Amino acid sequence: MRTATRIVVILGLFALGACGVEAGDLAAPAPVTASPDIVGSDVAEATTTTPATTSLPGVDLAIEGAISSEVNDVAATAVVDLEEFWADAYPEAYGQEYEPLAGGLFAIDSSTDPQAVPCGLPDISQMLDNAYYCPPDDAVVWDQERFMPDLADRYGNFTVAVVIAHEWGHVIQARSGFNEASVLVELQADCFAGAWAKHVFDGGAGSRFSITTDDLDQALAGILSLRDAPGGLADDPYAHGSGFDRVGAFQDGFEDGVARCATFTDGDPAPFQWPFTEEELDTGGDLPLATSVPDDDILDLTFPSLDAFWTDAFPVLSSGDEWDPLTDPIAFTADDPPSCNGEPVEEFVLFVCIPDRFVGFEIEETMPAAYDQNGDFAVATLIATQYGLDVVDQLGRADDEITATLQGDCLAGAWAYELLPTGEAPRYELVLSPGDLDEAVAALLTFRSEADRARQGPGFDRVRAFRVGVLEEPTKCLDL
Repeated sequence: MRTATRIVVILGLFALGACGVEAGDLAAPAPVTASPDIVGSDVAEATTTTPATTSLPGVDLAIEGAISSEVNDVAATAVVDLEEFWADAYPEAYGQEYEPLAGGLFAIDSSTDPQAVPCGLPDISQMLDNAYYCPPDDAVVWDQERFMPDLADRYGNFTVAVVIAHEWGHVIQARSGFNEASVLVELQADCFAGAWAKHVFDGGAGSRFSITTDDLDQALAGILSLRDAPGGLADDPYAHGSGFDRVGAFQDGFEDGVARCATFTDGDPAPFQWPFTEEELDTGGDLPLATSVPDDDILDLTFPSLDAFWTDAFPVLSSGDEWDPLTDPIAFTADDPPSCNGEPVEEFVLFVCIPDRFVGFEIEETMPAAYDQNGDFAVATLIATQYGLDVVDQLGRADDEITATLQGDCLAGAWAYELLPTGEAPRYELVLSPGDLDEAVAALLTFRSEADRARQGPGFDRVRAFRVGVLEEPTKCLDL
């Protein structure tokens, strides 16, 4: 994120005093002790949900070079599931019968002879850390040694199945004759994977997986990890898409099915990728985070940007009423919490105090952890969600915490949209750098505990809400 000068949860009827992120032990989240003034989540540092495991029935499938492993069992199960799914879905989308994969499956490792693998390269090391579809041989190949096991360890078994589903998206493209730019080819494959994931999530006929919203959150995190490096361009011949793009395409398929994926074409969806400026190359696009005296750091600049944005945007949502601005934010440490409505806020590390009109945030550990893990716009997004909750409270549009959270996340996305670089003078002090939208998605997926999920809803839904804010009018947020 860069400055413009450089060119730029609430329950019931909002009778609560503060909403935010609750302090606690991430490994064993503290139970919610509901204060009449506090609602939020028990996160003391950035975290990820523990990868889920999936119990699978055995399948008998020939995989060339496969060793006996859980990862290969998951991949094989996904292949059988996908072949049956596409036997029904392909005719519906394209009006023709589906042709099953003809060239076989290949699991490779450092001992594999590269000449024996479809689309082989001279050195097997050039083929590892990957999964791919080989069009000339109509075959699917994956690394069973590092790539797939690492994904399973970090993001759960179902993420392995999602990677296979993405490669099956390329299988479908070979049959449908899809011939667009690389980034659209990859995003459509993500979309197809999302459509299959929805079939699985709904317990579709014949599906061999049983997954939860936790599995979906992990899958999104896995997809996010496979993004293009920030600063890459959508017209690169090898572009796969930003994290925001790839997660969005997966969610498009999940929400709207194969029919939506089949309509992908140049400019629809429009990729969110742009290059770094020269000065951003030195910082990776991150403004500093000061933990003592602010000096043009991300927190110091985020608050006036949000104040200015909501001064303009609130009357549009409220049919002309002015926004009641928040007072100065309060940075605090865990041993010296501020008070909200006369009571010390000891269980929260990030919150908006409704009656006293301020955002509070723990500055010694919480914000540095969010910054270190995901970047400056992760911090800004977390603050923006608290402003979103305040706006929802003023509008009185949500009557439960999950709805309020989603609307607040969406409104944070609406603010983010106004910070996109346009080449014109920016209106709200900050300008997004490459990768900032990815950082926002990561924050919504990771900056929470298991207790948060029960009160605020899955990360999958929060990311979707944020995307609605970025892609559509702020008024759409109030319909969530």
